Amino acid sequence: MSLLSAITFLTPAALAALLALPVIWWLLRFTPPRPETVRFPAIRLLLGLTNREDQPDKTPWWLLLLRLLMAAFVILGVAQPLFAPDRAAELDRTPLLLVVDDSWAAARDWETRQAVMADILGSAAAAGTPVTLATTTPQLRRQSLEAAAPADLKARAAALRPRAFDPDRPGMLKQLQDAFGTVKALRVTWISDGIDDGKARDFASGLQGLANGKAAVSAIMPSAAQLPLALTTPGFEAGQIRVSVLRAPGEPAGAAEVTALAGNGRSFGDVKVNFAAGATSATGVIELPTELRNEVGRITIKDERNAAAVFMMDDRWRRKTVALMAGTSVDQSERLLAPLYYVSRALEPYAEVSEPADTAALKAALDQGLSMLVLADIGVLPAEQEEMIARWVENGGVLVRFAGLRFARAQDRLVPVTLRAGDRALGSALSWESPQPMQAFPDKSPFAGLTPDPTVKVSRQVLAEPDSDLPGKVWASLADGTPLVTASKDGKGLLVLFHVTANADWSNLPVTGLFVDMLQRMLDLAPAAGGGAQGGAAQPDAQAFTPFMALDGFGDFVTPAPDTQPIPAAQVDKASVTPATPPGLYRRGEQERAINLTRTGKELTPVSALPADVAVRPLAQRPVVPLAPYAFLAAALLFLADCLATLFLGGGMMRLRQRRAALTGMLALAALAAWQPVPGHAQSADDFALQNALETRLAYVRTGDADVDGISNEGLKGLSEMLRERTSVNVGEPAEVNIEHDELVFFPLLYWPIRPEATVPSDAALARIDAYMKGGGTILFDLREDGAGADSLSGGATAASEALRRILAKLDIPALEPVPPTHVLTKSFYLLDHFPGRYDGGKLWVEHTDSDGAIAGNTDGVSGIIIGSNDYAAAWAMDLNGDPLYAVVPGTDRQREFAFRTGINIVMYALTGNYKADQVHVPDLLERLGQ
Repeated sequence: MSLLSAITFLTPAALAALLALPVIWWLLRFTPPRPETVRFPAIRLLLGLTNREDQPDKTPWWLLLLRLLMAAFVILGVAQPLFAPDRAAELDRTPLLLVVDDSWAAARDWETRQAVMADILGSAAAAGTPVTLATTTPQLRRQSLEAAAPADLKARAAALRPRAFDPDRPGMLKQLQDAFGTVKALRVTWISDGIDDGKARDFASGLQGLANGKAAVSAIMPSAAQLPLALTTPGFEAGQIRVSVLRAPGEPAGAAEVTALAGNGRSFGDVKVNFAAGATSATGVIELPTELRNEVGRITIKDERNAAAVFMMDDRWRRKTVALMAGTSVDQSERLLAPLYYVSRALEPYAEVSEPADTAALKAALDQGLSMLVLADIGVLPAEQEEMIARWVENGGVLVRFAGLRFARAQDRLVPVTLRAGDRALGSALSWESPQPMQAFPDKSPFAGLTPDPTVKVSRQVLAEPDSDLPGKVWASLADGTPLVTASKDGKGLLVLFHVTANADWSNLPVTGLFVDMLQRMLDLAPAAGGGAQGGAAQPDAQAFTPFMALDGFGDFVTPAPDTQPIPAAQVDKASVTPATPPGLYRRGEQERAINLTRTGKELTPVSALPADVAVRPLAQRPVVPLAPYAFLAAALLFLADCLATLFLGGGMMRLRQRRAALTGMLALAALAAWQPVPGHAQSADDFALQNALETRLAYVRTGDADVDGISNEGLKGLSEMLRERTSVNVGEPAEVNIEHDELVFFPLLYWPIRPEATVPSDAALARIDAYMKGGGTILFDLREDGAGADSLSGGATAASEALRRILAKLDIPALEPVPPTHVLTKSFYLLDHFPGRYDGGKLWVEHTDSDGAIAGNTDGVSGIIIGSNDYAAAWAMDLNGDPLYAVVPGTDRQREFAFRTGINIVMYALTGNYKADQVHVPDLLERLGQ
């Protein structure tokens, strides 16, 4: 019975034909076999005629059984039986609830998960079972938990993608209890991400409690080896970036590679971290100069595609440099009275602090790209220093000044507001006012969100002259409304003034924790070290940090969803990952903040210790063996046996012996004909030429990898169909080209997917390729590396780009450049400004063109070589119904449409040359014609 329970049918309706077997039996039962033929002599009528037994009037029982079995096997073959062990439970008609963890931890083997989902939905469709699909990551809108037909859910399941969130299992369980708590019967299948957040057992128990506690629960779990790797929050130690990688416990010794990348994907440095046997974490150090460290955009684990394997760096992680200068001598008996002591103590954990001793040292610091300069109680700067600092501020530096006795007597022009002469003393014998506390920070202030310290008191300050511009320059003020901190823009930089001293002479503010927070906020506004003149100070008066780039579950940057919310500046430092504020980059003017999916602890804890009656199986497709070929083979063998039996019963065997000699001769002639040699390659070469010379065809290079070649064929078929629908180009079926033997001149465009392990063609093939490109043919090399490979042509390297370099090393390749905005490729049919494929991150490279759009040494102006990395064939591939075969990333219909437009533009460019480049001369021609 267990063997029979493992057999299912894709077309079970065909089994109804088994009901016709009795009718077949009845017909065969009363249909006699063919009678034996006896020759009747023409001359001697009776001589030699012997008595024979009468022919039977019914078919023998054994022949009847043979024919019934043959019919049964044909019917079974049409029903398409499958041998699927352990799939009987999935054919249950009890309503099914399919719960899927679509978190970051599921990204590593997402294709396997989708295959498992497809199997489950296929079994449910065969059984006619209604299915409800639920995902566990948090969402802004409540999920619909309506049951649907499995066929309707297949498209939704195929469109699911992992999200950069931890699963919210308790929240999902609450929704499921509301929807399924009291149903009569329910089966639950939970496809887990394998990571235990401490609530996995409670979640499984809660699933069992559905349907009044009668729900049958099964869990599909990845093994420990299938669990992902994740990064913890990096740290800076002595100018080094210290990284730590987490994994599941109990694994053997291994290693992972952590890479520091720039915003454009360029690698700055990497480190290999080694796991000891059984260890759950490993650490390493990436050493970079300050200038390069400040350009690091993210840190990733190589070959580990999940959001927790990516840590984005923002302004807070970019090291700043600060110079401190004071107007009074620091050679005092008490360090706590020194004018820069509290400032240096506040800034040292977050920046590299120096104290230039003279003008030459200050000039050297400014020339190296100083982030922030702090002047304590310096009223009037020497003219040479004032001019240097003024130019530096205009180029993006941040100047912070503190008041004091010298500053109160006279000031230079590097102050944000106009000041009154002298200073105001509060609480003195001549003052009617007591020391003043602080009031709340304005919403537009960089200090917004900080809580004023009620213990802060100001006993002395410099006062600003009231004018119409003063309110917009106040960042902090006292309870009586007088400014405490003012600031103004100066070119690209900022001038900031604390109206009190940098030590505790005029206020106790410098000895409070609030002072540290305020200086850190100003440091955030300063440009990174080495970039003062280039980047400029951040805009201080923007209201909120708006989403710029989001992170998906695979760890790739995507366009933020429309419902992503801005983060108020007062809350950005405390913001966490939520559905409204997903992981990604947020910007406020020139400032940038990253919300990361950070991991804590010392390991990734796998799910374990589920309730005993929860059926657990591994994350893998269950084996399915199609039995239809075996059924048809059995039917064919029975048919041959029936033919032999019919010959025997009808006397055909005697005639067969009589004709044995003739049959032997025929077989001998057939063997002789088969043995005759034919000119194989020469004939095939002629056929190849005839087949490809009669119609225009696109071609792809055979790589030897069946999967890659299949994608190339499907992709060019899809592109050819689009060409026939949208243009006047009528192309035939795409051709497969063996680069070593086949002639290339028949094809205007050759698509060549590059595999990392691709070998260099022979010298003869390279000569043929070189002649093809110089003779007017175009080769589209596709690195198929999610957009990163083509960018590596200008720096860095990937496996596929290295393979391409090996291939092109012996070819006469001219200088290449990314497609310019005015290139013919941008307008050969559609108007395009970028060239996406399955991915949308890589550039398209062509031969370098001059200012007129011409290519040196090229008469038709068409680039013989085009290099991309966006996996174009996968984006063009379609099935017989016109539906795409492979998902695009990030995955929009608009991206696929532009991928087809890219392909059409490339084909039109290869076919028509640069005739559209002449359109740039249309205004001049019209002017000459007087129009």
